[in-house]
Amino acid sequence: MKKANTVILIVEDNKIERNNMGVLLSNQKYELAFASDGNEAIRKSKELMPDIILLDVMLPDIDGYEVCRRIRSDEILSEVPIIMITGLNDRESRLQGIISGADDFITKPFDREELRARIQTIARLNRYRHLLTINSELQKEISNLSILCDILGVFNATLDVNSALKSIPQKIKDLVNAKEVSIYLKDGQRNKSHFLAFASKEKDETEIIQYDVPIDLETVEKVLSNKEISLIQDYKIADKTNGISAENILYMPLLSRRYDPFGVLEVVIEKPKKFTQRDMELLETISNNIASSIERSNLYNDLRKAESILRYQNAELRQAIKHKYSFDNIIGSNIKLINVIKTAEQVALTDSTVLIYGETGTGKELLARAIHDSSTRATGNFIPVNCGAIPKDLLESELFGHEKGSFTGASARRIGRFEAAEGGTIFLDEIGDMSPDLQVKLLRVLQENVIQRLGSNEEIQVNVRVIAATNQDLNQLVSKGGFRQDLYYRLKVFELRLPSLRERKDDIPVLVNHFITHFNEKLNKQIIGIEDDALKALCNYDYPGNIRELQNIIQRAMILCKSDTITIDVLPEDVIGVKTDGLVVVGNESIPIPQNNDELKLAKADIQNKLEKVFLTELLSRYKGNISLASRMAKINRSWLTEMIGKHNLEVKDFK
Repeated sequence: MKKANTVILIVEDNKIERNNMGVLLSNQKYELAFASDGNEAIRKSKELMPDIILLDVMLPDIDGYEVCRRIRSDEILSEVPIIMITGLNDRESRLQGIISGADDFITKPFDREELRARIQTIARLNRYRHLLTINSELQKEISNLSILCDILGVFNATLDVNSALKSIPQKIKDLVNAKEVSIYLKDGQRNKSHFLAFASKEKDETEIIQYDVPIDLETVEKVLSNKEISLIQDYKIADKTNGISAENILYMPLLSRRYDPFGVLEVVIEKPKKFTQRDMELLETISNNIASSIERSNLYNDLRKAESILRYQNAELRQAIKHKYSFDNIIGSNIKLINVIKTAEQVALTDSTVLIYGETGTGKELLARAIHDSSTRATGNFIPVNCGAIPKDLLESELFGHEKGSFTGASARRIGRFEAAEGGTIFLDEIGDMSPDLQVKLLRVLQENVIQRLGSNEEIQVNVRVIAATNQDLNQLVSKGGFRQDLYYRLKVFELRLPSLRERKDDIPVLVNHFITHFNEKLNKQIIGIEDDALKALCNYDYPGNIRELQNIIQRAMILCKSDTITIDVLPEDVIGVKTDGLVVVGNESIPIPQNNDELKLAKADIQNKLEKVFLTELLSRYKGNISLASRMAKINRSWLTEMIGKHNLEVKDFK
């Protein structure tokens, strides 16, 4: 039975990774099947006849190479595309995979968009290859008829259909002793009554006649419509020499499995000769081959077009990914953010190590990706590593890789993130959480550009740009002994400090609109905006989680929203300032409710200090650090303004 969708067999013994790949491909209109070991993979391959196999190299019973070899040795499965998924990226492993019969490799950790794009490409090419295989089988069947070798040779010699058809009518004429043989191809640019004819009539040669018509046009139109053979006996034709002659005319449609009929084969024989069963079989075989030749030519042209489209789509995909992480995609016009972007654009053109400071949720990875995609390393991999999310005892293996047997569970060699980032950029997020022992090894990478896999003494040269990020004060960590001073100075070749959302509240409206547009598509909503009081509440909120928290707030609000506008009632309580658990929200600050006069005085002083700092920050941002202009426009004394700036430890240069 014909399969409706592309069937993909995922062979992976790790349940989590198997499920992750299933989720990744589940919305792509593929039919997914799964196997957790090699023998199950072979059995399911024979049962399901998958269109693509994603095959992990490391399996519990037999490895992926052996599975690949067994599939390739199966006559039915031998042409199924196999993509090997491996954590190994060395030449020996790839060579072994190629020898085993793999069509492609995906190296763990793989890029999700790259995996989708490769599977889509292979699925398309596999469909065309399948059609060409069908055509090849037809050619093989016909080639077994020795009497037609000469005719088939013409078709096999070229993809130029017109050139091939020039010699066929005369050969058919000789084969069945016909009076006239013509091949009429429909002219797609004109109406159905017009044909391009390849005819061998009175002369022993083929003429090519544009817009000629068959002897019996009405019958031909029925043949094309019904896709059936028609035999006309005792058809009266005016003959210049003998007057009226009676002839038998056979019309065979040139049928295609993929397209509408291409035209008809017209064969005329003089009575008393009749078409024998053998004649009918031979002519049907020839007409099938004519149609197959035209179909093959069309498929070839379609394949060329498809390849061109795929190249264009691949270029578009690369451009889209590049644009996604470009500086233009960082949203906001706050002066602090703009200054950071301008500085980042400059350092992107170099190969310098970069250290990005910023609170959680400020977009440190987005900035790092933009630097990578604007650099000369943009064609290389961008490999992000969250040093705080990986257990400390596993982080070394994750970064530098390991050899087989280097620790319990290390059943095979595995390259690390530094090798995966060769020629590109590695992004070390939460660098402040790295253990002191690992800091020493990272320092050596920065100094000498070499790594050592866990369990190996071999030094491996790497060409990788390092971008690190943290939400901690590394200088303070150094003074407390929690971070190596020499590594700190190696990392801080170029520092960038991303402002928190509290420092760029003027960007909140444009960020809100951006997230509304984003989640409209993702949630299938049609939200057109946000009410003023809801936007005001968002602008007054403090955002300890920064932009990521704002994004989550908007997503939640859009899920709860029942109209086409976000209202204040769908915002979280801590955003709109509702009293909860002994706290009260004043402005954008959550403070304990004072219980006595002394606590009231302290709360007043605390709020006053915070309001002063917000006031100064907004004032300096508005007038770009120009103290004279700011004091004049705010109608305050310049010396008092200078004093207050010092009191709150603000740097005027940060606002210019």
